[in-house]
Amino acid sequence: MDDPACTVTSARIEDIPSMLEIEKRHFDICWCSREEVLQRLIKKDPRMFRVCKSGGVLKGYYGVIPLSYVVWRKVIKGEITEDEAMGYVLPFHAPEVYLYIYSVIVDISDKRRKVFTRALVRDFAREYIMRPGYKRSNIKYVGAFTVSEGGRRLLERSDFIFKGSFRAVNGTQARSYIINQESLIRQVERSKQQCSQKRIA
Repeated sequence: MDDPACTVTSARIEDIPSMLEIEKRHFDICWCSREEVLQRLIKKDPRMFRVCKSGGVLKGYYGVIPLSYVVWRKVIKGEITEDEAMGYVLPFHAPEVYLYIYSVIVDISDKRRKVFTRALVRDFAREYIMRPGYKRSNIKYVGAFTVSEGGRRLLERSDFIFKGSFRAVNGTQARSYIINQESLIRQVERSKQQCSQKRIA
């Protein structure tokens, strides 16, 4: 069930300053987005970025980029940079899509950070994994790399498969993860079943 304390919607151009501000507070400068990249992607398709707000204030966001297999594989293995990959973005309705998780961030200074994280995770499942009918994307795999302990925990708790490490731009060791859509669907259905059983109990 969604938490009434926050809402998750597609990003708008006017959300970019808040997105950049939360990145600067929680990411090393080398991992912060460039404003022109966010503008270009949001103008192309606002669904690529989903923002979580509480009382009108941005508390977190996630970004997912639809790519071809070749580009997706290169970016999660560190063979090309994120900025290079952004030149090959596909529409979500392309015949075959490989989703790259661009970022997941919440305001960790807020005591409700777990609420915001859950809201973003549930929104991802609803928007990209379980969306019914013609609006459902033809996603084959989802992939990401993480340079933080929090990111590692989130992906591993979500049953992403570790595929190796590479040295990132600032010398940080990045860890790559992937998962196929079928596994994500099973995971979401299992989570729904567990929630239903808890309500009955």
